Amino acid sequence: MMGDNCVFCGNQQLDSKTTRYIYQKHQQLLIVEKVPCLECAFCGEQYFDVVVVQKIEDDYNAIASCQKQPARFVQVGIEDFSTLAP
Repeated sequence: MMGDNCVFCGNQQLDSKTTRYIYQKHQQLLIVEKVPCLECAFCGEQYFDVVVVQKIEDDYNAIASCQKQPARFVQVGIEDFSTLAP
């Protein structure tokens, strides 16, 4: 990353963390747990290494083509913001 500064807020402290990454392609989602990233200590912006993202994309493609089964499935509700209660 350029100078190890947050490109969003300019903060210089980026911490190594793991997080949940939600990969979406078309109308399908893959949720990946414990993904390594750098996170800005001030604003929370997250940065992922290209190798990490490529690994997630490859895993998604393997699951989508039925070459691999995900560890588990979850049911997810979907709402349109305009229908939410005031």
